[in-house]
Amino acid sequence: MSFEIWIPHLPPSSNKIYIRHPKGQGKILSANARKFKLDAMGVIQKAGRVAFMTFKNNVHYQLTLALFLEAVENKASKTGERFKQIDLSNRVKLIEDTIAEATGIDDRHNFRIILEKHCDPENPGVFIALTELPEGKVGLTKECYENSRRESDRAGSSVPQGRVLVSTPGPGQSYADRIAEKESELRGTRDGPRRRGT
Repeated sequence: MSFEIWIPHLPPSSNKIYIRHPKGQGKILSANARKFKLDAMGVIQKAGRVAFMTFKNNVHYQLTLALFLEAVENKASKTGERFKQIDLSNRVKLIEDTIAEATGIDDRHNFRIILEKHCDPENPGVFIALTELPEGKVGLTKECYENSRRESDRAGSSVPQGRVLVSTPGPGQSYADRIAEKESELRGTRDGPRRRGT
């Protein structure tokens, strides 16, 4: 089961979601956060009414969020920083809460979240995809997770160019030992096999 939708609004960052209640009774959503939530819920419920009827409870979901911002690069930075200071992760919570409220699928079901940052000055907004994950792909033990990563790496499906894999140390081996071993392997790969005694 998968559901995709486009929200033509950007959520505020987490430090602009809540404001103090005027009467000192805790915190409430800011005007910007309320506007985003109401607009997004309206779009989600209108577009996804049929899809939500087939969504299951108590299964794993992957949430993909692609934020399209008006600008991601600095035009002129005195410090030489190319990219604007836009923290992607601090915009997730409001979106998760909004999706949960609109769909009835609580965010406790989100076992994988994929975040992307893009730039489109003409169309700022958020692309949202909620996809059911097969059993056995998430909710794993550390050992099962590492084994699945190794299988993916052997298949060549998920190792980006230049990625260095340092697996969990074996019995009686420290991380420092494992890293030194990996560095030695990399040197051997780059320089060819090293002869003993050199």
